[in-house]
Amino acid sequence: MKKQAVKWIVGTGKYVVGFGILATVIYKYWEPNTEKGSPGLRELLQGPIAWEWLLACLLLLVVAYSLTIVRWYLLVRSLNIPFTLRHAFQLGLLGMFGNTFLPGAVRGDFFRAYFLARDSPGQRTAAVSTVLMDRGFGLFGLVLFAAVLGSIAWASGDARILANAYLQWIVKVTAAIAGGGILGFLLLGFLPQRRVDRFAERLRSLPKVGVVFSNLWYAVWEFRQHMRVMGYGVALTAAAHFVIIFTFYVAAQVFPPDHPETDLATLSELMVIAPVGFIVQTLPLAPGGVGVGEAAFAGLYRLVDRPESQGVIARLSMRIAEWVLALAAWIVYLRMQKELRAAKEEAKGEGGGNPVSYDP
Repeated sequence: MKKQAVKWIVGTGKYVVGFGILATVIYKYWEPNTEKGSPGLRELLQGPIAWEWLLACLLLLVVAYSLTIVRWYLLVRSLNIPFTLRHAFQLGLLGMFGNTFLPGAVRGDFFRAYFLARDSPGQRTAAVSTVLMDRGFGLFGLVLFAAVLGSIAWASGDARILANAYLQWIVKVTAAIAGGGILGFLLLGFLPQRRVDRFAERLRSLPKVGVVFSNLWYAVWEFRQHMRVMGYGVALTAAAHFVIIFTFYVAAQVFPPDHPETDLATLSELMVIAPVGFIVQTLPLAPGGVGVGEAAFAGLYRLVDRPESQGVIARLSMRIAEWVLALAAWIVYLRMQKELRAAKEEAKGEGGGNPVSYDP
């Protein structure tokens, strides 16, 4: 009973934190900045709404999510786990709803892993590893995207990047992380099985997060043996991230400012800063990163000398489209309520109610 109360308090607290941050951000940028001549959120919200851009935003999100679901489907099939594309989309919609609206450990990735493992007798570890790897693809892909596209824009003489030391620093850091990650992944293929197992045991001994890191380590090592699938995964991830960042660019047009040429971030700027914003909002502070994403993009817009309110309103516009799409997945969630309760009960029995081994 006490554990359930703690979980309820923590879950509710994350909603309070997220919407509290969102309210603070909106309050901070509600009025125009007279010193910089930047519009406030009130002014932008009172202006015309470009519904066609909001619709385009929604359609682009459908494309982006579809690409990521196909990526996960290929990861699952590469391990010879029986799986259909239809089932992948069904679980993908459920995961989308969970990651958007549910707090803490009760997230979509856990349910994706649970149902796939349940339907794959004898291949539970492999099934879970696909979800872990899919999450890793998404996060690492953002870093790689910023590094590659930022480097190309910098090398081609993009004026905004050449004149901004912060953007150059982001490109350098993401390039270093991406380069190190790729090199480590390639070298992983030369490790013998006994060393892989030994390192996994060391990770497993870590308190609380040991099982997660151990499973993730095995997932990365397992998929290192499937380089063709990794190539498809990289291509699909790159396409999905381009669509996502272009979606943000489109979302910025929903509440158009009076001076778009100076107030709106260019697409080349967004290729560098948007991945950082999306990575920051994955911090487990609030459901779907609500509030956290708006605060992150306000700061990133400040780095590129654009009005912070434009970063906030663009993220809010995109969030509206995300909520609409996630609510469409509500049908899947309702139809699977009985099975979801069974998943929670199994998680309690195995790990004290904390499905940490499924949700990195």
